[in-house]
Amino acid sequence: MTTMTPEQAKTEALARFSDPGPDHLNCAQTMVCFATLTSGWEPDVVTGARYFGGGVAGMGETCGALTGTALALGLRDMYLGDAVSNDLPDRTRSFLQELIRDFAAEFGACRCNDLTGFDLSTPEGHDAFMLSEVRQRCQDYVGWMMDQITPVLLDSEAV
Repeated sequence: MTTMTPEQAKTEALARFSDPGPDHLNCAQTMVCFATLTSGWEPDVVTGARYFGGGVAGMGETCGALTGTALALGLRDMYLGDAVSNDLPDRTRSFLQELIRDFAAEFGACRCNDLTGFDLSTPEGHDAFMLSEVRQRCQDYVGWMMDQITPVLLDSEAV
């Protein structure tokens, strides 16, 4: 697989997030897709984030931009294999904790329901969300997270 620049990967992943058709990715999948495109990993791992969207299975809990980021960084460690230093998990955990705090400060919440104002666990809530302008905010959350993790995906010593 060809590795893209972070900006190319961001554009491609956000296009799939915005796609209303069968190529649509949820917020968590979009974060993993971004990491995959930036790092050259196998694209099959994107499916692994399927149930993190909408605050985990559409239940409105932790935003998929956050859970997808945590999954993407875990995959980074998996792909690095023996190249992972002994203290990388601790540094990454601290980085993620700070990132979650920064996300909450930037956007006012970390829970999907609080960020969107919709109950995505019901067909009516999900349909209303998909037709609303609020969806653009989700793209902003995902794009912001992409910008935050780019240095860490490109250099594990960045955390």
